[in-house]
Amino acid sequence: MGTLWQDLRYGVRMLRQRPGFTVVALLALALGIGVNTTIFSAVNGFVLRPLPVKQPEEVVQVFWGSQREGEVWNNFSYPNFVDLREQNKSFSGLFAWQMLSVAISDSAGRAAEGNNRSDIIWGETVSGNYFDVLGVQPMLGRGFLPEEDRTPNTHPVVVLSQALWQRRFNADPAIIGRAVYLNGQAFTVIGVAPAWFRGVKFAIAQDFWVPLMMQAQLGVGKKWQTARGWQFLRVLGRLKPGVTREQARADLNLIGAKLAQLYPRENAEMKIAVVPEVQGRFEEVYVFLRFTSLAALGVVSLVLLVACANVANLLLSRAAARSREIGIRLALGASRWRIVRQLLTESMLLAVGGGSLGWLLAFWGSDLVHASIPPLPYRIYLDVSPDWRVFKWTAAISLLTGLLFGLVPALIASRPELVSVLKGEWGGQRRRSHRWNLRNLLVVAQVTISLVVLVCAGLFLRSLGKAQKADPGFRAENLVTLMLDPGLLNYSTAEGKRFYAELLRRLEQQPGVRAAALGHYLPLGDSWSSRGPVLREGEAPPRPNQGLVVDAGVISPNYFETMGTPLVLGRGFTDRDRDGAPAVMIINQALARRLFGSEQQALGQRLRVNGPDSPLMEIVGIAKSGLYRNLYEEPRPYLFLPQFQGEYESQMTLLVSARTAGDVKSVAASMRREIAQLDARIPVFGLQVGEQNLSYAYWGPRLGAGMAGTFGVLALVLATMGLYSVLTYSVSQRTKEIGIRLALGAQAGDVLRMVIWQGLRLVAIGGALGLLGAIALGRVLVSLLFGVSTTDPLTLAAIASLLAGVALLACYLPARRAMRVDPMVALRYE
Repeated sequence: MGTLWQDLRYGVRMLRQRPGFTVVALLALALGIGVNTTIFSAVNGFVLRPLPVKQPEEVVQVFWGSQREGEVWNNFSYPNFVDLREQNKSFSGLFAWQMLSVAISDSAGRAAEGNNRSDIIWGETVSGNYFDVLGVQPMLGRGFLPEEDRTPNTHPVVVLSQALWQRRFNADPAIIGRAVYLNGQAFTVIGVAPAWFRGVKFAIAQDFWVPLMMQAQLGVGKKWQTARGWQFLRVLGRLKPGVTREQARADLNLIGAKLAQLYPRENAEMKIAVVPEVQGRFEEVYVFLRFTSLAALGVVSLVLLVACANVANLLLSRAAARSREIGIRLALGASRWRIVRQLLTESMLLAVGGGSLGWLLAFWGSDLVHASIPPLPYRIYLDVSPDWRVFKWTAAISLLTGLLFGLVPALIASRPELVSVLKGEWGGQRRRSHRWNLRNLLVVAQVTISLVVLVCAGLFLRSLGKAQKADPGFRAENLVTLMLDPGLLNYSTAEGKRFYAELLRRLEQQPGVRAAALGHYLPLGDSWSSRGPVLREGEAPPRPNQGLVVDAGVISPNYFETMGTPLVLGRGFTDRDRDGAPAVMIINQALARRLFGSEQQALGQRLRVNGPDSPLMEIVGIAKSGLYRNLYEEPRPYLFLPQFQGEYESQMTLLVSARTAGDVKSVAASMRREIAQLDARIPVFGLQVGEQNLSYAYWGPRLGAGMAGTFGVLALVLATMGLYSVLTYSVSQRTKEIGIRLALGAQAGDVLRMVIWQGLRLVAIGGALGLLGAIALGRVLVSLLFGVSTTDPLTLAAIASLLAGVALLACYLPARRAMRVDPMVALRYE
């Protein structure tokens, strides 16, 4: 320990003596380690960090589907959930939950007078064992009792989140026992959850929890307790100690087989999956997200390798400058291992310093990732800040980095030419004529890796550009949207239809409004709904849990005019398409071609959209196919149903198209004003203007392009620093040679070309290798790109030109210094 302490003190002293070298090395390492820590912290927040509950490794998600399907991600009906909960032998507890929004107010809903405006909050209706299974103890009050989960509408109780308790009730310690009004119904507060618990819906902070048995009071249908076909509940459970997921899956599938025999209409070929909670939170997207995470970590690892090569080059140059010191120590009896250990100690000091700075940079980077999240109608809580797992990752890569960039330079530096050192030759080495050495190889490696990262960045930027130019199927410019739900204030279906019809009539009369309409979900948003099985007239019903399921939207008249979506055939919905009129629908081109072969054949045909018991609906229009879930999807079948004819939805998105961009602000104000004049208590939320309506769809491409671009620039800067340092070192080492050349008549231009050629030759070799590596890596990343080939010639040419230009500048500065060498001074110096 005494020797180690001596090495540390000596290492710190040597680093302090060369502040320029130390600052450059620390900066390179901090950037390399910082971006790695930031990305790992984001990956940790998305796919590694479990729920903040007791023994989270025991918590799993349960899904079901048909045995014919490869993956099963369906929710459960309440009767099926109860059977699984009561009959399984593998879980210490299974609980069900559903996320929903409610209006919270200080009085009993519609009967209240004055401006008792409600606020929208999001929460979960849960089975009574929710808090017990998770092992969460409220900070105030209690959780739910067993009797509060037995009979419907008998125990109106609620547990509040700490955030809601603080912002709405000013952290009143006497909140327990107080009544709050959710959708106009009084609920008694029985508890306040701890600050660290925000529910089980990933990335969405819940504000309240109420028992499942109170769902009817919050607008959920009355038949949910007995309808086995109504699959609306998510199910999580805690495994018993020693029980594996495979054993639990086998146990539940035995129960599922019995349910399939007893209730074949709803549960035919039931297949149950038990997956870790972190996998279930993303369902079918998990595999894609995991691949994306690994790809991001791979790219930033390349940036770290560039930083390591840069610092290794600096250490080689510094070792050459310290060769006399090292040679004298060896001549006085120091062992080679003692020299290596001292130099490695200095490398580790740099690595620890760089890792510490990188750890701090990661907090700033995590803030940038969080700031990139698009606006959503609910309260987002996505914690991607570094935690203990990230700290261990940072410590590990810091130590590994110290060994990676420090070991080889230390081994080389510990073997100087002692005779040369004693003769005073600079660098401690005899003059050699070979052109290649470790420094040159490191530069080639830096250029190669930098080009790979730059090409990846270029491809992602090109992909983002293509995505932004893609036709989503509607016009977002001048479009103003917001969400509202009169049903939260107990509006009946008839009252809701009258409210929406009057609201649209008023808005269409406002100056600056081109058209106004309603849509249940906005395309390319964070939510969608489906209908199925879809059957043609006369088609035999499919087997249970089989058949075509199609994404669907409930819309009002003027929807296509407001959204700028063209109808290729037929008509849109009109005011005549109401209850009592012939049932109608509109489908897109993709569905028309799938069911009938062409748009012309589809027009006028009739479909059932919810199985054989649903009414026939005539296709009166064919809309142009667009993008509905994401920018990468293939043409997706889609159908549209009329809001005022049977398919009424209470929560809708109000869509208003302004005549010009200058009218957008006044249109948004008109929307709020007209809603308030009709009913000032109705809460509005999720206001988005223009391109904000595409922010959720663009979030992934923008985040990927931004990160890739940052990594590419960082790799380019580090490679440029490495090339510059190597050429500067080379010029200083060849001062006598350059002086002799000039003394014998060489021109300054000859020296300039010689030095520049030395650098560009390394760049050309590294560039060629980099292009090959970029093409190979591009094949792996092809699934992440939109409309761009991995061998896109424009991207490859642009990146190669950028690298060549920056490399030329890095070569020119040392070459210019070489041009100014005074032959007499150089010869006298040597």
